[in-house]
Amino acid sequence: MKVAAFDFDGTLHHPGLGFRPEDIAAIDAWRAAGHLAISATGRSRSALAHGMRGSGLTFDYCVLSNGGSATDGANRELLFGYEVDGAVVRQTIDAYGTHPGLAIFGTTLGHVDGVFANNTGADHDFTAHFSPMTVADIPLHRFAVVPIWVPGRARLRAEIVDWARALGTVEVAQNQDYIDLMAPGRSKGAGILQLLDVLRLPRDTVELYTFGDSWNDLTMHALADSSHSFPHSPAEVRAATDRVIGSVSEVLPEYM
Repeated sequence: MKVAAFDFDGTLHHPGLGFRPEDIAAIDAWRAAGHLAISATGRSRSALAHGMRGSGLTFDYCVLSNGGSATDGANRELLFGYEVDGAVVRQTIDAYGTHPGLAIFGTTLGHVDGVFANNTGADHDFTAHFSPMTVADIPLHRFAVVPIWVPGRARLRAEIVDWARALGTVEVAQNQDYIDLMAPGRSKGAGILQLLDVLRLPRDTVELYTFGDSWNDLTMHALADSSHSFPHSPAEVRAATDRVIGSVSEVLPEYM
């Protein structure tokens, strides 16, 4: 069995450009040849559905929330899911809810995601469909990720990463301008391994190809038989992958 795992933002979907039709065609051909295509994204169920609308892109399975959950390809059946403690959501809001230059969101295991604070003065298409939430909404939802958006402020991002890691109760992942807080032990790599276990596909029987542009992709790249980053990827991500490529369609046909 051959499995290709694709990050979404910055890999298949590009800000201001959308999708490359040739990438979607290459994934369709991959699946038609009998191989599995899975998403491996930091997005939630609703955020991935929002991002894929009208694209024609199809996956066999979805690893979501940086490995915090997984669904079938139609994004209907939840195969597994891990919750962030509600206390972590509250701590994040208490610590940074009024801080300028950032936004705090909550993405769930269900179909509703929320905005707790947005002090950036800007909106992001990624969260355009999110619902306003307050601390009173925390007990009403099962949160998979607390994404913190910190556009263009590297020093503030570093401060928040240090603060979150000091909590000792969350896994921390970074994707360009986002910091994601997840349940302990969750990562894209952990999510892919658990999905393979659910599918009863032992890792040593699978050829795994990974495509991802950022730091939160490193755990899945570490598992891959062949891993791929992009010219716009951070230097340490490029250094950690087998190949730096221009697009998915550039290489995926080679592996069929």
